[in-house]
Amino acid sequence: MRLLSVGATRLQTRLAGFYFFYYATVGAFLPYWAPYLAARGFSAEQMGIAFALMGVMRSIVPIAWGTWSDRSGHRIVLIRGAALAALAMFLAIPFVDGVLRIGLLMVGYTVFWHALLPQFEVVALNHLRVKGGDYSRVRLWGSVGFVIAVLGLGFALDLTGILWLPWLVGIFWLGMAASAWSVPEPPSTLTPGAVRNSIWSTLRQPQVLVFLGICFASQLSFAPYYNFFTLFLERHAYSRSAAGLLWSLGVVAEIGLFMVAGRLIGQFGARRLLVIVLFCTAIRWGVTAAAVDSWVLLLFAQLSHAITFGAYHAIAVHYVQQLFPADLQGRGQAVYNAVAYGVGGSVGSLLAGYAWEGISPESVFYGAALVALAGWLLAWRHLR
Repeated sequence: MRLLSVGATRLQTRLAGFYFFYYATVGAFLPYWAPYLAARGFSAEQMGIAFALMGVMRSIVPIAWGTWSDRSGHRIVLIRGAALAALAMFLAIPFVDGVLRIGLLMVGYTVFWHALLPQFEVVALNHLRVKGGDYSRVRLWGSVGFVIAVLGLGFALDLTGILWLPWLVGIFWLGMAASAWSVPEPPSTLTPGAVRNSIWSTLRQPQVLVFLGICFASQLSFAPYYNFFTLFLERHAYSRSAAGLLWSLGVVAEIGLFMVAGRLIGQFGARRLLVIVLFCTAIRWGVTAAAVDSWVLLLFAQLSHAITFGAYHAIAVHYVQQLFPADLQGRGQAVYNAVAYGVGGSVGSLLAGYAWEGISPESVFYGAALVALAGWLLAWRHLR
């Protein structure tokens, strides 16, 4: 095993710090934002529309930021400025009233928030490629931050009430903005004078299209979980702290997976693992819908987060590195995030909101299982 220098170890700590605060922000936001919006007067349909609009921005904005970053090379400058702008817009939410105004602020901070992760992934991967290190072991600190935020806020909100949520999320967001200043600009991986690749030519390649279709299906199936899982649990008499524990359990399992993700991909191959991941994802959503009142089966479903998200994420990052050339890595990460989390999350949120109101909460998760099965079929039949 190659030993890392003190400088490389310090750099990995700084990279891990950003992931910690970024995903702590996500962990403080995802499980509890729907109950917060409900307390501010949103219906399930209005939540679905708001989340879908955020997804639309996530489909467009990362590609624009990725194009600018690839051409300018100033990724850290973008990350620092976007983190501060997103924080300012987010903390304005407690001061406004009405579904429309709150929804507009949500769309506004999404413009900056979703510029962060795709570009930081490129920063981290470029640093690790030059200095040495395992991406999965750096990224797992994001999962640690998620767990701490979910657990801490679950108990805190039972005491303070849900309307304190924006201020508690803001603490983690401030840490994320501050940590961006500790990470230097990565060294360029481009060869001087090299011919630039075309993003459009790359996107027309059949395997790229298949990969993006699989990621779209995977994350569309996750949209009900991200946006409505806590509300689903509350309908079945779970407390907010119990919901936090269930969210955390999934991410703890994910951390364990990240410890061995690199070895698993090397040993079994990315395609084989991705096929398994999508099949397990379909089972997870079916179990969540059918057995929400069974603690044992619900714990089983949450533990499968190690495979359904942890393994998925590590494999997806691996495929982006393989399918997109070095001078397109920023746009490659942006396109992947836009298609999977942006378009997939947007469509999934909108459909989930209408299905929740028009059919039943259980139907939302049964539908997610069918979408995951479609992704599994695409991977099994067409991914190389």
